[in-house]
Amino acid sequence: MNLETLYHQIKGYIDSVEFSRLWEGFAPLKFALYTDTECYFHGRYIPKTDAFLGNTAISFEGEMIAIWLVSGDPDPVVLASKLIHEMFHGFQRLQGESRFPDEMEALFRYKHDEGNLSAKLEENRLIAGLTEQFDPPAFQRLLKMRKYRSDRFPYEFHYEACTEQIEGTAQYVELKALEQLSPALFVKETERLKSRIVTESNLLPVRIICYDVGALLLLLLEKNGVAYDKSFGCTPFAEGLLAGAEEYRGDIPLTMKEAMEGYFRKAEDTIREGLLKNDLAAEGEFDLLGVNVYNAVYHRGYVISTFFVMFAEGGEQRVEYGDFLIETNEKKKMTRLFRL
Repeated sequence: MNLETLYHQIKGYIDSVEFSRLWEGFAPLKFALYTDTECYFHGRYIPKTDAFLGNTAISFEGEMIAIWLVSGDPDPVVLASKLIHEMFHGFQRLQGESRFPDEMEALFRYKHDEGNLSAKLEENRLIAGLTEQFDPPAFQRLLKMRKYRSDRFPYEFHYEACTEQIEGTAQYVELKALEQLSPALFVKETERLKSRIVTESNLLPVRIICYDVGALLLLLLEKNGVAYDKSFGCTPFAEGLLAGAEEYRGDIPLTMKEAMEGYFRKAEDTIREGLLKNDLAAEGEFDLLGVNVYNAVYHRGYVISTFFVMFAEGGEQRVEYGDFLIETNEKKKMTRLFRL
């Protein structure tokens, strides 16, 4: 894939989007495409540095830009919408967004409770149905169930609400951009999201599904004229919706046992394989600074991270690329790092 050609294709699509219809005050940012060996930014090839890591928004040359790691043969229309998603993250930072969840804390602290996740699955079914046909009693039931979880699982619900605020809004903006670029692709993607949020196995790890839940929730609020706070305040929009909501009083069936068992069984297999392979990349006691939080797994004192891990060694930041099994101690320090 020629990065220059792809860049100009994507830029043409981005330039055709009316950003004022996506979110008030939102405007396009510069962007860069990169691979393992090269980087194309704002109309020119530049040296690739360690600043280019993942798909996100970064501060570069004194301004916020969106970046994307290109692989395979991507659809320029879809990739344009995804870069607008990353641009929105840059916009959030420029607006002083403060509701970013502490991802490293959540990795260790979020409890995968069957009651919590079973209730969340019921919520997701309601959201999927409400996007098809809005029903006020069903919407009130959704708010009651979310109030139930907010009261009984406050840390977990708040983490999800913050993730819906940051990633859900960005995915909503991505979908709205896709709707302008290709209505057919927009319909196809929203249908895929509705299917995804009601599939039990997709609730683990929980962070990923918050993108879809937040985006679909915002779409149904917009479509049906339900007011919510669009400002860059302190309270996530999902929590703001619960003001005055009654708590759900009905029974919630426990439906997540099989999915949870499969999730932790897979984690156990990865831990066992990593220890058996014993490809040690580091040993000691290190500050664990970052992992690929998108789909990182914590289980039994071990963290499983794909693509990279970042840690401090002798006061110096160190990044290792690849898939890793990370052994941690009771202080949440990294003690051994195994390549997978």
